[in-house]
Amino acid sequence: MMPRNSSAALFSLLMLAGLVVFSAFAVSDASAESAKEKYKKVDRELRQQKKKLEQTKKVEASVVDELKKVAEDLREVNAQHKKQQAKIRSIQEKIAEVEKQIGESGAAMEAQREYLKKRLRALQKVNSQSDALIILLTTEDIGKSMRLLRYLRDISAHDKAVIQKYQGDLQQLAEEQEKLKQLRISLQAEERQLAKVEESLKEKQRRREALLAQVRKDKATYEHLIQSLKEDQNRLSRIMQELERKDREKRKAAGTPPAKSRTRDEVYEDSTFTRMKGKLPWPVSGSVAVSYGSQVDPIFNLPVFRSGITIKASSGAAAKAVAEGKVVYADAFKGYGQLVILSHGGGYHTLYGNLSRIFSQNGAIIKENQAVGEVGESQAIGSSGLYFELRYKGKPLDPLQWLGRR
Repeated sequence: MMPRNSSAALFSLLMLAGLVVFSAFAVSDASAESAKEKYKKVDRELRQQKKKLEQTKKVEASVVDELKKVAEDLREVNAQHKKQQAKIRSIQEKIAEVEKQIGESGAAMEAQREYLKKRLRALQKVNSQSDALIILLTTEDIGKSMRLLRYLRDISAHDKAVIQKYQGDLQQLAEEQEKLKQLRISLQAEERQLAKVEESLKEKQRRREALLAQVRKDKATYEHLIQSLKEDQNRLSRIMQELERKDREKRKAAGTPPAKSRTRDEVYEDSTFTRMKGKLPWPVSGSVAVSYGSQVDPIFNLPVFRSGITIKASSGAAAKAVAEGKVVYADAFKGYGQLVILSHGGGYHTLYGNLSRIFSQNGAIIKENQAVGEVGESQAIGSSGLYFELRYKGKPLDPLQWLGRR
């Protein structure tokens, strides 16, 4: 489901296009010149939306490039991660080999130690002068006796050297084992750091993918709006051509030149409706939730012109005519929900949108304060409310300048 802010923004954009279609209803009271002004307005809006679309495409391209860079960084980190894991496996294998050597050396040293214990016990018997004298006295060959004593001393020294060598080897292996363990700890720390970098890149990738999805969604919205504006532009072009044709036919039939166009002030002075400015009753009780005029859309950062106001009101409340008028439209209308348009003469129209029910039909005469429908839901505010407009010859006027103070 689209978030409320996004729905409101999209509603605002689509209404820009939808309001143009209203020209078809107001144009019966307008001149070809007024239709041309509306055409220019649509053309300006169309150029603006095209510019916004181009900006969105640039953002899209930038995000795509950034995603490619993130993907490249991820590949590099993954490669480093694999190298670290290979190093750790190699260190583990070396540690296992050293531990095996330590075990083998320890077993050999233990066996040698047991053997030497027996040898030492035997040597102890001849280690004193009395024992040496016994060897000399019991051996007839004195030279042989001396050689035997030297041999026994050499064996003792050799056994001692063997023990010392085993001890040295074990010490060296233990030191190597400790170095390998420290290296393994260091590599594991580096691996954890790489894992953090990898997760950070993946999170960045997820955010950029979400941004890209939103940008492409916005782009589709702009493209849809541009297409709608183009259709409205074509429709207005046909209306202008038809107005000009009818004007030419009238002048030809009357045999008179076109009448001098009057100023808006002169028209205002002739209109009964004009004298109601600042005194019109409110169409429904409630507070103004969306104001009239130029604003910047918070979602799309687009300049948006709101041609009317949205009055927050209770669902089902009666929407009443602000003045007597004739129903010129009573049906569903894109961007407005159920819509009623009243003509008050002199080129003045009022619009009542976001209705859940309509009480009148085309051609009906509606009295002031007579209900034209019931208030329904408004996408612009995310709750029930009435959309209200006031127009003169198709051009929007600020309703708050016409409605009376409460």
